[in-house]
Amino acid sequence: MPGPVAHRSPQLETVDPLFTEPGSSIQPSQSASSLREDSAAFQSLPCVLYECNAAFEFTYVSENISELFGLESKELIGNPLLSDQRIPVEDLVLLSNRLGELEHLNKRTSLMHRMLTRRGLPFWVAHSLWKASLNDTTVVRGCIVPMDYNGRLHSSEQAVISRFVHKMGNHFQLLNLVVNSLRRTVPESRETLMLQETVEKAIELTRGFSDYNQAPTCLSRVELMDILQATAMTRRSSFEKKGIHFDSQIHASVNGAVIQADPYLLELAIGHVLQNALEATEAGAQVTLQARVKCSGDRASAASISVIDSGCGIDENALANVVVPFFTSKKNHDGLGLSMAARFIEIHGGILRVTSAQGKGTEVEIVLPLEAEGQSCLL
Repeated sequence: MPGPVAHRSPQLETVDPLFTEPGSSIQPSQSASSLREDSAAFQSLPCVLYECNAAFEFTYVSENISELFGLESKELIGNPLLSDQRIPVEDLVLLSNRLGELEHLNKRTSLMHRMLTRRGLPFWVAHSLWKASLNDTTVVRGCIVPMDYNGRLHSSEQAVISRFVHKMGNHFQLLNLVVNSLRRTVPESRETLMLQETVEKAIELTRGFSDYNQAPTCLSRVELMDILQATAMTRRSSFEKKGIHFDSQIHASVNGAVIQADPYLLELAIGHVLQNALEATEAGAQVTLQARVKCSGDRASAASISVIDSGCGIDENALANVVVPFFTSKKNHDGLGLSMAARFIEIHGGILRVTSAQGKGTEVEIVLPLEAEGQSCLL
């Protein structure tokens, strides 16, 4: 597991509600003094200590949160802080589940999850929390450490997986030859057809996993407009063939926007999102590709790319899992499309977020960082 780094983390820049409903008010707990003593020893380390009540309202936050996260501790006391605006939905579900399991985990647990800067870009934190008793009152104490965490570390070592996929492919090819020979020498039956179909699906899944495990071969300065136009052009015919109106709405602010990227992987990621929209949308409906640049002051800071469809939508209970590898609600699908797109976007320092309502369609938003010397913002 990667260790903490001593450099400053991306700033959250604004105080957001976290852990409870707004409007609550509590007094600092009697145990906060002991936590202050503990945190004094950690002031030189990238580690924020906090304490909250059973409703997860902060009663104490160490002062170094200002240095590490750009927040003032006094502004957090009694305020909810973790919210949809600062934690991606799948990470928030994971954290909520861990909080609920504290009683069954020896009252201690830890996890890594993402938080979002004001620009909507992700950074990783290591979060440890535990329950303690104080004068018959349950309190929760925690420690949050910003991480220098590369999204590619989600997967196992690249070389190991490549060898695994190669060996699996060899076995499947040999099995395919045996099945073809069997079909030529014995009367064709339902069993041989099922065996052939199973082998073909296994080969397809192995290829899909191999694609999922790709890493950038070369990062270079690329114009985002070129990536978007190339992706839209190659996918447009598929929408026309199905009778779906495909509308490309790329804002003028994208002109001149430059990112550090592997063009092939980035185009593949956006292509998978478009393919997902194609499959979810019926003939006669519409899919829209939108893109614009987000601004920080008078400078361009991040690019937002959205694919909006008017298809069947996604069940609310499935939303947190749509980017999990092999999760799918579609028949005869391997569940790697959106997860592959999310992984490739994460490799580029961005994030992919999905919002949907059943029967009303889905929006997939991709947020990517622009070069630090981003151009002047064009509104």
